[in-house]
Amino acid sequence: MLKLFISKSGNYELNEQEITVLAILNGLAEKKHDVLLTSVSIMGYVACGRFLNKAEKKDRTLCDNIRMGIQSLADKGIIKIINQSGENYVFSNDGLEVDTEKEKFIVVELWELQKIFSESNKPFNVFTFFVGLVGTINNKTKEWHMSQDEIATNCRCSKRTVNSYLEQLEAMHLIYVYRHKKRRADGTYHKLNNSYGRYADKDSVIKAAQEYANTVECEDILTKIDRRAIKLRYNAFCDGAKKYQDNPDAVIALCNECKLYNKSLEVKPVEGSCDGEWKQGEPLDLSVFPDDVVNGVPKISDDQWGEPDSMEHDFSVEEILDMPTMGEVQINQPKRCR
Repeated sequence: MLKLFISKSGNYELNEQEITVLAILNGLAEKKHDVLLTSVSIMGYVACGRFLNKAEKKDRTLCDNIRMGIQSLADKGIIKIINQSGENYVFSNDGLEVDTEKEKFIVVELWELQKIFSESNKPFNVFTFFVGLVGTINNKTKEWHMSQDEIATNCRCSKRTVNSYLEQLEAMHLIYVYRHKKRRADGTYHKLNNSYGRYADKDSVIKAAQEYANTVECEDILTKIDRRAIKLRYNAFCDGAKKYQDNPDAVIALCNECKLYNKSLEVKPVEGSCDGEWKQGEPLDLSVFPDDVVNGVPKISDDQWGEPDSMEHDFSVEEILDMPTMGEVQINQPKRCR
């Protein structure tokens, strides 16, 4: 599969049309030729993996963006147009190739480009974001862990846009995000940065993410709970609410909630009261629940086995041993009349 090489130097000054066009031209250029003959239609085919239909607005917009990218790169002197006839171009190879021996670069595969242009609602923007994100990944561990703010600054977009583009890339299976359920234990309680990498390197990303978490002093993030609601249900149980009578599932569920309540006090021991004041939270007494519920071991009562099914006749052991087996009974049965 064709690989597109994109230089890291100066790319942060290029817009989304310029980066996309430069990536396509890099894939089309060949070292054995001094020039590249191509057209907007061919570049559109490379990007989408299909011929564009200019009768459709989406395809016309895509062609317009390619043309703008070409002209903008030429105006900045990054590429050189030797000749042009309408949408047909002759480019000099100078500036189209990346010197992998001297420059830092990003590699994007053609199928990744085409996946984005086939499925994204903003392909030029999402592709540029993808290039920027992939460019931060550690080549050895296949993972990195920038904060959302850092990604937004690096890709020159808002945090809302970061979330939107990440969602799209995850749905396309181009990017895998490992979301740590931990926060720093340094007093800031900042959530540990998510780890990310290419979806194809998912296993390596998970391994590196766990190793990264082990290098940071952190603690697990507890599931957000409604303490007030749990306490109300707990008090109702203690007062003999009908909801919990002869309803072991409800009792188990409440007991588990109460355990989470007590666990949350270890992280945030202070809670608000009705009068607006803050006070020290007190753990709920779990001894009101049956021991088997608290310990998580279901108790089997005698009545769960049902009523004993006694024999109609009181046979002796000898009589039972002399009884015919199932097969003997069937053989000796007389044939039924039809």
